[in-house]
Amino acid sequence: MSENEDSQEKTEEPTSRRLEEAIEQGQILTSKDLVMSTVLLVGALELYFAGRYLFQELTGAFSFGLNFIDPLSRDVPLHYVLGERFGSAVLIVLAFSIPLALVAIATQSMLGGFHFTLENLAPKASRISPMAGFSRMFGSQALIELGKAIAKVVALGTVGFWYLTTKLPEVLRLSEMPFGTAVEKVGSLFIVTLLVLVGATAVLGMGDAFIQWRQHSQRLLMTKQEMKDESKQTEGSPEVKSRIRRMQQEMATRGSVAKVEEAQVVIVNPQHFAVALHYDFEEGSAPKVLSKGSDAVAASIREKAESLGIPVLTMPLLARALYFTSEIGSEIHSDLYRAVATVLSFVFQAGAVGDVPEVEIPDELQFDANGRKQGGRK
Repeated sequence: MSENEDSQEKTEEPTSRRLEEAIEQGQILTSKDLVMSTVLLVGALELYFAGRYLFQELTGAFSFGLNFIDPLSRDVPLHYVLGERFGSAVLIVLAFSIPLALVAIATQSMLGGFHFTLENLAPKASRISPMAGFSRMFGSQALIELGKAIAKVVALGTVGFWYLTTKLPEVLRLSEMPFGTAVEKVGSLFIVTLLVLVGATAVLGMGDAFIQWRQHSQRLLMTKQEMKDESKQTEGSPEVKSRIRRMQQEMATRGSVAKVEEAQVVIVNPQHFAVALHYDFEEGSAPKVLSKGSDAVAASIREKAESLGIPVLTMPLLARALYFTSEIGSEIHSDLYRAVATVLSFVFQAGAVGDVPEVEIPDELQFDANGRKQGGRK
């Protein structure tokens, strides 16, 4: 098998986007056999535990409802008669059928959930195409369904024959029983037989649900090439992402350099870091960081400051301390007030002429070029 063929094998788990597309296209995990078997099982249990009561109530409601002599003698409207006579029968039917509907909904919810998609309502040529219908009738899926149907018939027939064989002595004794007792016994045998057959159907339904799950999972698997194509569609090609990163970096550089012209001094490291500071005399608050950056951005800040005639002071420890403890637009760290005040005094009073003053940086604010804390003074 060639490498190209290997790459086309569906070996990758589906992505969230693939799952969403499958739901939109109506590819939802379901098992008709399991849903039907659970409905039948609950219906059989209802008959087993409340069948006699439901039968008596229903026959009583119909016996009462079919007696029209009294309503006709009182000249009562027909809709009132129908509501009075058959309302209780409708309630009994609803009491029996509503649990069945709820069980069907719950079973499908546990399998694949409920998803309404317009894709299933759209007309498709494949549904009326003779060739497509022929392929569905004689395709591999049709053979699988035929095998499942044969297996269900054989399994249910075997279970039913075995159970009736074990109950044959009781069936033969029915002729010796009084009529009422015989009818009650037949009803009991019928319900228990139904329960046994429905139980076997439920087991087959669980097997069908497993098969449907495997087939559904196999259909959703993706090839490595499909994973790559989806990644390009959602995140973009590597070239596009690289271009976006460059644009973002350029925008960040322009944003950091834009406010340098308002700064009164720039502290550098001397090449890796640069921090532009501003102090508002009228406001009297702590000095603020107008812009900061590292490497290329730091070089741009320094060039901008030099072109504007703003003092650029080489003070590595202070530059790193300001860079790693302050944010653009915020005030400097309180432990750096004294050091920055010394710098500003040097700029305002001495015009930044002469040797750069020595400042003391707290040990906990001394960093190396990677942002790791270090000790010493500068």
